[in-house]
Amino acid sequence: MKNADGSWEAFDDYVLDFALERMQIGERVALVTLVKIEGSSPRPIGAQMAVSETGAWVGYLSGGCIERAVVAEAIEAIAEGKNRTVRYGRGSKYIDIQLPCGSAIELVFDVETKESDLAAIDGRLKKRLPAVMKVPTPDDVGNEWTLRQYQPRKKLIIAGVGPATVQLARMATIDGFDVAVWSYDEATLQRLASHIIKTVALTGSKHPPRMEADARTAIVFMFHDHEWELEMMPSALGTSAFYIGAMGSRATHRLRVRQLAERGISEAQINRIHGPAGLFAGSKSAADIALSILAEIMQLAQTQGAFKPSAGMSRHATAA
Repeated sequence: MKNADGSWEAFDDYVLDFALERMQIGERVALVTLVKIEGSSPRPIGAQMAVSETGAWVGYLSGGCIERAVVAEAIEAIAEGKNRTVRYGRGSKYIDIQLPCGSAIELVFDVETKESDLAAIDGRLKKRLPAVMKVPTPDDVGNEWTLRQYQPRKKLIIAGVGPATVQLARMATIDGFDVAVWSYDEATLQRLASHIIKTVALTGSKHPPRMEADARTAIVFMFHDHEWELEMMPSALGTSAFYIGAMGSRATHRLRVRQLAERGISEAQINRIHGPAGLFAGSKSAADIALSILAEIMQLAQTQGAFKPSAGMSRHATAA
């Protein structure tokens, strides 16, 4: 993910967009994939880094122990033009690089991935579709191969105004969400103009745009004028969003529930709404409110399994 100044956020789970951009300007790139763990690891199987021949990189494969070494190894692999598998930690030839608790990991350095393959995967992810890519592991023999699965970024739609809306958008972006903010308030939208956040200017509460959200999406309403949310909530409840929350007091939520019921929204649908939104009550600062809501979103995502791992590996074989 790019920062507001156009630079790349190095410690990101998604690396293909960076790799694709580098390839498109003529640079050679190594995709580095974690394929084996012995012991413990802060990163899962399938975690990746993308390293350009210039030494620029995105992604992380440890808690900070090996990234510099990985970049150096990747540059060597690019120069040689051959894929390689390298072990770090216990049993590695690099005795100066130690992992916590005597663990070991194996990484595949792939320098043969085609730009067209990355473009196809990136295109599917931008359409919020899953994708897969072959990873050339040492275990691939004959008609067997290893696939790395990709899931679209987790997404957050915020409909609201004010400082808590701005703070939630910023925090969620840092956490790796694809964030969109819908607001009628020009000041709110201006505060987010310099950030990599999509904005939608609302012009009339009676005919708001229709919301679209998949099962990796959370929706939060943060209006003080609750007439806006009453017009938009039915659209949100018609989506597959795993979380729908609304800011306000308990009294406000009771009123919200009654008004939605009067509009014909079913009890089952209304019960999907988390109100007041937030993991802990009584927050008074914008940052605390935002943190409380983001914490509740992540807690629900963990318990429901809403965010299938963006990284994953599986073995496949063609028919004999």
